[in-house]
Amino acid sequence: MSDLVLVGTVHLDPEGRKSLYKTIERFSPGVLTIEISSFSVRYRLSNQDGWLHRLKDLTCRLPEERRSHAGLKLLNLQLRLPFEWDTAYRYSKIHNIPCLSIDSGDLARKELPLWKNRLLSMENLIKITDGPDFDLDDHFKNCYSQAKILLKDPYDSAKSLSCLSHLSDRSWIEREKTLENRIRRIHKNGLLNTGYSKTKTDHVHICGWMHLLTGYKWRTMADLLSDLTPVRVLLNRTKNGEPDHLMV
Repeated sequence: MSDLVLVGTVHLDPEGRKSLYKTIERFSPGVLTIEISSFSVRYRLSNQDGWLHRLKDLTCRLPEERRSHAGLKLLNLQLRLPFEWDTAYRYSKIHNIPCLSIDSGDLARKELPLWKNRLLSMENLIKITDGPDFDLDDHFKNCYSQAKILLKDPYDSAKSLSCLSHLSDRSWIEREKTLENRIRRIHKNGLLNTGYSKTKTDHVHICGWMHLLTGYKWRTMADLLSDLTPVRVLLNRTKNGEPDHLMV
């Protein structure tokens, strides 16, 4: 087993929590790192209740036929502490291992303070509910299907380059380098010497699935860490009630 496992998730998936916990259990890591910044964790914990209360209040002001729109349910999920951090932190406390938030925080510092007035405005809720409604479960199933295709074969579809064009953004490229450097520093500083059996995985890093892409013209975190031969795992939705994940 590699001493580094990269677990890719579909952000916001309501079913992700149970599958992620079971996946972490399977690899029994000595340390967990998460694609979130310490600033984001603190800011979200301080503002989450207020955001959700405001969303509820604004939703009640909408015409009744708009209040159950799936877009509002997605927004509700976005306002909550990401299940990836919540799940990993809970596991770390039970098993007494480090759980480290290693994202840079630049994007969070820029975006999170704007959510109250931008995301949580009546104008935005009307815009969201003006769009066609959709089935939330189908939405996440489609996200997983797309992830499987793009992780397995970067040239499977001509659409892949257009839907991933944001990977060429300078801020994304710098973020990938930051994540790479921080993961390497954990190895270099010996945080993996936790006394765990070497038959178990030393380090599990949890992130959005796009960070696991390889073979494209834009180098991702997984590409930058390729010399460490990480195992890449896509967190999947449950099968027959049991959590599932896919090696890629």
